[in-house]
Amino acid sequence: MASLAFVFAAVALVSGCATQDDVGTPTNAKIVPAETALVLPPPGGPAVLNVVERRRTNAIEQDIYLYTSASTPGQNVLRVQFFGPMEPRFDQQKSSGYVAVRSSEMMRQARRALPGVALAQSSDFLQNNYGPFGYAYGRGHGGDGCIFAWQQIRGAENHRSPLKGYGTIQIRLRYCATGASETELLAPVYNYTIVGSFGDPAWNPYGAPPPLEAGIGRVGSPIYRREPAPTDIRPATVVTAPAPARRAVRVEQPVRQQPAAVPATSNAVRLPEPGGTVKAAPSVIVPPPACDTQAGGVCP
Repeated sequence: MASLAFVFAAVALVSGCATQDDVGTPTNAKIVPAETALVLPPPGGPAVLNVVERRRTNAIEQDIYLYTSASTPGQNVLRVQFFGPMEPRFDQQKSSGYVAVRSSEMMRQARRALPGVALAQSSDFLQNNYGPFGYAYGRGHGGDGCIFAWQQIRGAENHRSPLKGYGTIQIRLRYCATGASETELLAPVYNYTIVGSFGDPAWNPYGAPPPLEAGIGRVGSPIYRREPAPTDIRPATVVTAPAPARRAVRVEQPVRQQPAAVPATSNAVRLPEPGGTVKAAPSVIVPPPACDTQAGGVCP
Protein backbone atom coordinates (compact mmCIF):
# COMPACT_ATOMS: atom_id res chain seq x y z
CA MET A 1 0.00 0.00 0.00
CA ALA A 2 2.85 2.36 0.76
CA SER A 3 4.45 1.72 -2.60
CA LEU A 4 1.11 2.22 -4.37
CA ALA A 5 0.60 5.57 -2.63
CA PHE A 6 4.09 6.61 -3.68
CA VAL A 7 3.29 5.79 -7.31
CA PHE A 8 0.09 7.88 -7.25
CA ALA A 9 1.96 10.81 -5.70
CA ALA A 10 4.65 10.64 -8.37
CA VAL A 11 2.05 10.53 -11.16
CA ALA A 12 0.21 13.53 -9.70
CA LEU A 13 3.46 15.46 -9.42
CA VAL A 14 4.40 14.73 -13.02
CA SER A 15 0.95 15.66 -14.33
CA GLY A 16 0.99 18.90 -12.33
CA CYS A 17 4.29 19.94 -13.83
CA ALA A 18 3.04 19.13 -17.32
CA THR A 19 -0.02 21.43 -17.06
CA GLN A 20 1.85 24.56 -15.90
CA ASP A 21 1.60 27.59 -18.27
CA ASP A 22 3.63 30.74 -18.63
CA VAL A 23 2.55 34.01 -17.08
CA GLY A 24 -0.11 35.67 -19.23
CA THR A 25 -2.49 38.62 -19.30
CA PRO A 26 -5.97 37.48 -18.26
CA THR A 27 -7.54 40.70 -19.57
CA ASN A 28 -6.62 39.80 -23.19
CA ALA A 29 -5.55 43.43 -23.78
CA LYS A 30 -2.56 44.06 -25.99
CA ILE A 31 -0.94 46.89 -27.89
CA VAL A 32 -1.32 46.52 -31.64
CA PRO A 33 0.27 48.61 -34.45
CA ALA A 34 -1.31 51.96 -35.17
CA GLU A 35 -2.12 50.94 -38.75
CA THR A 36 -4.50 48.25 -37.41
CA ALA A 37 -6.81 50.84 -35.85
CA LEU A 38 -10.43 50.19 -36.76
CA VAL A 39 -11.22 53.92 -36.95
CA LEU A 40 -8.75 56.53 -38.19
CA PRO A 41 -8.80 60.26 -37.40
CA PRO A 42 -8.67 62.71 -40.33
CA PRO A 43 -5.35 63.26 -42.13
CA GLY A 44 -4.91 66.63 -40.42
CA GLY A 45 -4.81 65.00 -36.99
CA PRO A 46 -4.80 64.36 -34.16
CA ALA A 47 -2.17 61.71 -34.74
CA VAL A 48 -2.52 58.13 -33.48
CA LEU A 49 0.01 57.31 -30.73
CA ASN A 50 -0.87 53.68 -29.95
CA VAL A 51 -3.79 51.27 -29.96
CA VAL A 52 -4.89 48.94 -27.15
CA GLU A 53 -7.11 46.10 -28.36
CA ARG A 54 -9.37 43.65 -26.50
CA ARG A 55 -11.17 40.76 -28.17
CA ARG A 56 -14.36 39.59 -26.50
CA THR A 57 -16.78 36.81 -27.24
CA ASN A 58 -19.13 39.17 -29.11
CA ALA A 59 -17.05 42.21 -30.08
CA ILE A 60 -13.66 43.80 -30.73
CA GLU A 61 -12.81 46.81 -28.58
CA GLN A 62 -10.05 49.32 -29.25
CA ASP A 63 -8.78 52.34 -27.35
CA ILE A 64 -7.07 54.52 -29.97
CA TYR A 65 -4.95 57.03 -28.07
CA LEU A 66 -4.41 60.35 -29.83
CA TYR A 67 -1.88 63.15 -29.58
CA THR A 68 -2.59 65.57 -26.72
CA SER A 69 -1.24 69.12 -26.35
CA ALA A 70 -3.79 70.44 -23.83
CA SER A 71 -3.13 71.00 -20.15
CA THR A 72 -6.42 69.43 -19.06
CA PRO A 73 -5.70 66.15 -17.23
CA GLY A 74 -6.40 63.04 -19.25
CA GLN A 75 -5.57 61.55 -22.63
CA ASN A 76 -7.32 62.10 -25.92
CA VAL A 77 -8.81 58.77 -26.95
CA LEU A 78 -11.11 57.30 -29.57
CA ARG A 79 -12.95 54.26 -28.15
CA VAL A 80 -14.65 51.91 -30.59
CA GLN A 81 -16.70 48.72 -30.24
CA PHE A 82 -17.42 46.45 -33.21
CA PHE A 83 -20.17 43.99 -32.31
CA GLY A 84 -20.15 40.99 -34.63
CA PRO A 85 -19.22 37.32 -35.14
CA MET A 86 -16.05 36.40 -33.26
CA GLU A 87 -13.86 33.34 -33.65
CA PRO A 88 -14.59 30.34 -31.38
CA ARG A 89 -11.22 30.72 -29.66
CA PHE A 90 -12.54 33.83 -27.91
CA ASP A 91 -15.50 32.03 -26.36
CA GLN A 92 -13.71 31.87 -23.01
CA GLN A 93 -13.37 35.66 -22.85
CA LYS A 94 -15.83 38.08 -21.30
CA SER A 95 -18.56 39.52 -23.44
CA SER A 96 -18.62 43.21 -24.29
CA GLY A 97 -21.54 45.02 -22.70
CA TYR A 98 -23.86 46.92 -25.00
CA VAL A 99 -24.85 50.38 -23.74
CA ALA A 100 -27.88 52.05 -25.29
CA VAL A 101 -27.36 55.61 -26.51
CA ARG A 102 -29.40 57.66 -24.05
CA SER A 103 -28.78 61.27 -23.07
CA SER A 104 -28.35 60.53 -19.36
CA GLU A 105 -25.91 57.65 -20.01
CA MET A 106 -23.86 59.63 -22.52
CA MET A 107 -23.48 62.58 -20.14
CA ARG A 108 -22.42 60.19 -17.37
CA GLN A 109 -19.68 58.84 -19.65
CA ALA A 110 -18.71 62.39 -20.63
CA ARG A 111 -18.25 63.52 -17.02
CA ARG A 112 -16.22 60.40 -16.29
CA ALA A 113 -13.95 61.07 -19.28
CA LEU A 114 -13.58 64.79 -18.45
CA PRO A 115 -13.76 65.18 -14.67
CA GLY A 116 -13.88 68.75 -13.44
CA VAL A 117 -14.90 70.20 -16.82
CA ALA A 118 -18.27 71.96 -16.96
CA LEU A 119 -19.89 70.23 -19.94
CA ALA A 120 -23.07 71.24 -21.73
CA GLN A 121 -24.82 68.88 -24.13
CA SER A 122 -25.53 70.29 -27.57
CA SER A 123 -29.16 70.28 -28.71
CA ASP A 124 -28.27 70.56 -32.42
CA PHE A 125 -29.03 67.68 -34.77
CA LEU A 126 -25.77 66.93 -36.60
CA GLN A 127 -24.64 64.21 -38.99
CA ASN A 128 -21.38 62.98 -40.44
CA ASN A 129 -20.81 60.45 -43.22
CA TYR A 130 -22.13 57.61 -41.03
CA GLY A 131 -25.25 59.20 -39.58
CA PRO A 132 -26.29 61.37 -36.62
CA PHE A 133 -24.07 61.96 -33.59
CA GLY A 134 -24.20 63.90 -30.33
CA TYR A 135 -21.66 65.69 -28.19
CA ALA A 136 -21.03 67.76 -25.07
CA TYR A 137 -18.68 70.75 -24.99
CA GLY A 138 -16.87 72.64 -22.25
CA ARG A 139 -13.73 74.64 -21.37
CA GLY A 140 -10.90 72.83 -19.59
CA HIS A 141 -7.78 74.09 -17.83
CA GLY A 142 -5.87 77.03 -19.25
CA GLY A 143 -8.44 77.87 -21.88
CA ASP A 144 -8.53 74.36 -23.39
CA GLY A 145 -11.53 73.42 -25.47
CA CYS A 146 -12.87 69.92 -24.67
CA ILE A 147 -15.47 67.72 -26.33
CA PHE A 148 -16.99 64.31 -25.70
CA ALA A 149 -18.79 62.94 -28.75
CA TRP A 150 -20.73 59.71 -29.25
CA GLN A 151 -22.17 57.84 -32.21
CA GLN A 152 -23.90 54.52 -32.84
CA ILE A 153 -24.01 52.99 -36.30
CA ARG A 154 -26.71 50.40 -36.63
CA GLY A 155 -29.16 49.37 -39.32
CA ALA A 156 -32.87 50.03 -39.04
CA GLU A 157 -35.04 47.44 -37.31
CA ASN A 158 -36.80 46.40 -40.52
CA HIS A 159 -33.44 45.76 -42.25
CA ARG A 160 -31.80 43.86 -39.40
CA SER A 161 -32.02 40.11 -38.70
CA PRO A 162 -29.74 37.38 -37.26
CA LEU A 163 -28.90 36.27 -40.81
CA LYS A 164 -28.59 39.57 -42.64
CA GLY A 165 -27.79 43.18 -41.88
CA TYR A 166 -26.81 42.67 -38.26
CA GLY A 167 -23.96 44.30 -36.38
CA THR A 168 -23.37 47.49 -34.40
CA ILE A 169 -20.54 50.02 -34.14
CA GLN A 170 -20.26 52.34 -31.15
CA ILE A 171 -17.77 55.22 -31.08
CA ARG A 172 -16.78 57.60 -28.26
CA LEU A 173 -14.33 60.49 -28.67
CA ARG A 174 -12.69 62.38 -25.81
CA TYR A 175 -10.73 65.29 -27.28
CA CYS A 176 -9.15 68.46 -25.79
CA ALA A 177 -7.00 71.03 -27.59
CA THR A 178 -5.33 74.23 -26.46
CA GLY A 179 -7.38 77.31 -27.38
CA ALA A 180 -9.63 75.30 -29.74
CA SER A 181 -13.16 76.47 -30.51
CA GLU A 182 -16.24 74.27 -30.56
CA THR A 183 -16.19 74.14 -34.36
CA GLU A 184 -12.52 73.11 -34.47
CA LEU A 185 -13.12 70.29 -31.98
CA LEU A 186 -15.92 68.89 -34.17
CA ALA A 187 -13.59 68.45 -37.17
CA PRO A 188 -12.38 64.94 -36.10
CA VAL A 189 -16.00 63.85 -35.56
CA TYR A 190 -17.01 64.91 -39.05
CA ASN A 191 -13.96 63.48 -40.78
CA TYR A 192 -12.92 60.21 -39.11
CA THR A 193 -12.94 57.09 -41.29
CA ILE A 194 -14.12 53.61 -40.31
CA VAL A 195 -11.78 51.06 -41.88
CA GLY A 196 -12.57 47.94 -39.81
CA SER A 197 -15.02 45.22 -40.81
CA PHE A 198 -15.88 41.58 -40.14
CA GLY A 199 -15.40 38.93 -42.79
CA ASP A 200 -19.01 37.77 -42.64
CA PRO A 201 -20.89 39.25 -45.65
CA ALA A 202 -24.08 39.35 -43.56
CA TRP A 203 -22.47 41.80 -41.12
CA ASN A 204 -23.71 45.22 -42.21
CA PRO A 205 -24.43 47.88 -39.56
CA TYR A 206 -24.78 50.60 -42.22
CA GLY A 207 -28.16 49.42 -43.48
CA ALA A 208 -29.46 49.26 -47.03
CA PRO A 209 -27.95 51.68 -49.56
CA PRO A 210 -30.11 54.72 -50.36
CA PRO A 211 -32.30 54.49 -53.47
CA LEU A 212 -31.29 56.18 -56.69
CA GLU A 213 -32.92 59.39 -57.83
CA ALA A 214 -36.13 58.95 -59.76
CA GLY A 215 -34.77 60.40 -63.01
CA ILE A 216 -31.69 58.20 -63.33
CA GLY A 217 -31.95 55.88 -66.33
CA ARG A 218 -35.24 57.28 -67.58
CA VAL A 219 -35.95 58.76 -70.98
CA GLY A 220 -36.57 62.48 -70.98
CA SER A 221 -34.56 63.18 -67.83
CA PRO A 222 -31.29 64.73 -69.00
CA ILE A 223 -28.51 65.18 -66.46
CA TYR A 224 -26.15 68.03 -67.15
CA ARG A 225 -22.62 68.52 -65.99
CA ARG A 226 -22.21 70.71 -62.96
CA GLU A 227 -19.41 73.17 -62.63
CA PRO A 228 -17.26 72.33 -59.60
CA ALA A 229 -17.39 74.86 -56.84
CA PRO A 230 -14.18 76.80 -56.32
CA THR A 231 -12.17 75.35 -53.47
CA ASP A 232 -10.02 78.37 -52.74
CA ILE A 233 -11.54 81.83 -53.03
CA ARG A 234 -9.15 84.60 -52.17
CA PRO A 235 -9.57 88.35 -52.64
CA ALA A 236 -7.84 89.66 -55.70
CA THR A 237 -4.65 91.57 -55.07
CA VAL A 238 -4.41 94.84 -56.99
CA VAL A 239 -0.84 95.74 -57.85
CA THR A 240 -0.30 99.40 -58.69
CA ALA A 241 2.75 100.64 -60.52
CA PRO A 242 5.03 102.78 -58.38
CA ALA A 243 4.88 106.49 -59.01
CA PRO A 244 7.82 107.73 -61.10
CA ALA A 245 10.50 109.41 -59.10
CA ARG A 246 10.49 113.15 -59.44
CA ARG A 247 13.72 114.73 -60.42
CA ALA A 248 14.54 118.34 -59.56
CA VAL A 249 15.01 120.31 -62.76
CA ARG A 250 17.00 123.48 -62.53
CA VAL A 251 15.76 126.12 -64.92
CA GLU A 252 18.38 128.62 -65.90
CA GLN A 253 16.85 132.07 -66.07
CA PRO A 254 18.17 134.04 -69.04
CA VAL A 255 20.24 136.98 -68.04
CA ARG A 256 18.88 140.11 -69.58
CA GLN A 257 21.76 142.30 -70.46
CA GLN A 258 21.19 146.00 -70.38
CA PRO A 259 22.55 147.90 -73.38
CA ALA A 260 25.49 150.08 -72.61
CA ALA A 261 24.77 153.79 -72.41
CA VAL A 262 26.11 155.62 -75.43
CA PRO A 263 26.73 159.39 -75.18
CA ALA A 264 24.62 161.57 -77.39
CA THR A 265 26.24 162.75 -80.62
CA SER A 266 25.88 165.88 -82.59
CA ASN A 267 23.76 164.09 -85.19
CA ALA A 268 20.87 163.60 -82.73
CA VAL A 269 17.51 164.87 -83.99
CA ARG A 270 16.05 167.61 -81.87
CA LEU A 271 12.27 167.71 -81.43
CA PRO A 272 10.32 170.89 -80.88
CA GLU A 273 8.88 171.47 -77.43
CA PRO A 274 5.67 173.26 -76.63
CA GLY A 275 6.39 177.00 -76.53
CA GLY A 276 8.68 177.05 -79.59
CA THR A 277 11.83 175.74 -78.03
CA VAL A 278 13.60 172.81 -79.56
CA LYS A 279 14.75 169.96 -77.36
CA ALA A 280 17.15 167.35 -78.39
CA ALA A 281 15.47 163.91 -78.75
CA PRO A 282 17.05 160.98 -76.94
CA SER A 283 19.57 159.19 -79.01
CA VAL A 284 18.57 155.77 -80.42
CA ILE A 285 21.51 153.43 -80.53
CA VAL A 286 21.33 150.45 -82.94
CA PRO A 287 23.83 147.73 -82.00
CA PRO A 288 26.14 146.63 -84.79
CA PRO A 289 25.47 143.22 -86.45
CA ALA A 290 27.28 140.20 -85.20
CA CYS A 291 29.23 139.90 -88.37
CA ASP A 292 30.86 143.20 -87.63
CA THR A 293 32.79 141.56 -84.88
CA GLN A 294 34.15 138.89 -87.22
CA ALA A 295 37.56 139.06 -88.66
CA GLY A 296 37.76 141.57 -91.51
CA GLY A 297 34.47 143.23 -90.68
CA VAL A 298 32.77 141.79 -93.81
CA CYS A 299 28.97 141.27 -93.60
CA PRO A 300 26.81 139.53 -96.21
